[in-house]
Amino acid sequence: MLKKMRWHFILAAMAAVFIMLVVVLAGVNVWNYHNTASRADQRIQEIYTFEAGNGADAAGETGSTADASKNSEIPPVNAANTSNPPTGQTETLPPVFPGPGQERDPEAPYTTRFFLVKLDENEEITKVSTDFIASVTQEEAEEYAWNILNGKRTKGYYKNYRFQIMSDNNGKIVIFLNYSMELHSARNVLLISCLMGAVCLLIVFLLVVLLSRRAMEPYIRNMERQKRFITDAGHEIKTPLTSIATSVDVIEMEHGTDEWTDNIHKQTAKMSRMVTDLVTLSRLDEENPFPEKTEFSLSDAAWEVAEPFASLAKAKGKTYTHRIEENLTLCGNPDSIRQLISILLDNALKYSDEHGSIRLDVYKVHGKTKIEVFNTCILEDTRNLSRLFDRFYRPDDSRSQKTGGTGIGLSIAQAVAEAYGGKIKVHSKDGKSILFQVSI
Repeated sequence: MLKKMRWHFILAAMAAVFIMLVVVLAGVNVWNYHNTASRADQRIQEIYTFEAGNGADAAGETGSTADASKNSEIPPVNAANTSNPPTGQTETLPPVFPGPGQERDPEAPYTTRFFLVKLDENEEITKVSTDFIASVTQEEAEEYAWNILNGKRTKGYYKNYRFQIMSDNNGKIVIFLNYSMELHSARNVLLISCLMGAVCLLIVFLLVVLLSRRAMEPYIRNMERQKRFITDAGHEIKTPLTSIATSVDVIEMEHGTDEWTDNIHKQTAKMSRMVTDLVTLSRLDEENPFPEKTEFSLSDAAWEVAEPFASLAKAKGKTYTHRIEENLTLCGNPDSIRQLISILLDNALKYSDEHGSIRLDVYKVHGKTKIEVFNTCILEDTRNLSRLFDRFYRPDDSRSQKTGGTGIGLSIAQAVAEAYGGKIKVHSKDGKSILFQVSI
């Protein structure tokens, strides 16, 4: 139980750290992506403004590289300016660079590469400018533009280009800005942040694992004190209970039995069972409840409990059936399995309706051992069935007093199932029956 609780603590801590890292890293990368796109859109807008203001003189007609270089002051891509960028052009930068409120960047004309396609009102191409990019031909530029125009987006990314469709009274202009370097940088930021997040998560995991035991030490000490108290109190209570029972036996020998002595016997027996159950429950909560594990026959253990129970059910007018698969084995303590089955059958006998049905099934399916106990009963509330496993929980106090239950039996059954690494569940389909299912 403590080991499971420790891992629950570790998982909860790691989940909190993971969520925090995801939020922070996602925020950083979303901001970086948005900032990258905003800068690209701003440059595209400046290119459009410059193009619209200068008309045909800004970039020249299709293929007029020399005129474009002379009028736009943005150096076109050619052999000369590719190897040795021209000097002296930083004195009178075109309006495209810099933007409003920005400082002049003398390298901007040489690092910004774009191409554009103009269309008239009838969507006929009137101009294709590829003077400022080397990797795209005029035919490719037209193909890219038609692909964008046939889509639904007016701006976004196409391959390694940021594009935007501008419209005015003269038609449309599709501008493509080469943003491969910026996109590559954004991807690197994403990759590095993910790697750093994974490394941080691993480091935090190791620290939490190392420090979790120290963090849980106060709880572990309290649990150990509680177990010791229950064990010591159990031994201390058993002595006066035995003395009371012996004294009542002496009184009955001298004065005979009456309702008072019978009641004392019932209450002392109930107290003895409760003390025994509490000690058992405390032992099952230990790190290793079965220090000496042996492989035993589950089928035989189930038969040993099921056979005597048939006569008890018949005496109370119940219909009882059982189906126990042969050659089933488990590794653990056979007494604990007998106690588990006995608790579930005893619970079914006590709380099933008059002339009700009880069924025990023990079988194996998909590598899991199943122990199921079904009985008919009237359930007023089926929403809180899981609370039946809470210690001292009584859905009907008056009936519990009549049946003589202590409210610990199902808690012990749950502890036994968990000690084997299994689970116990309770179901009710119609409120007229209940099924306890143990899976080991």
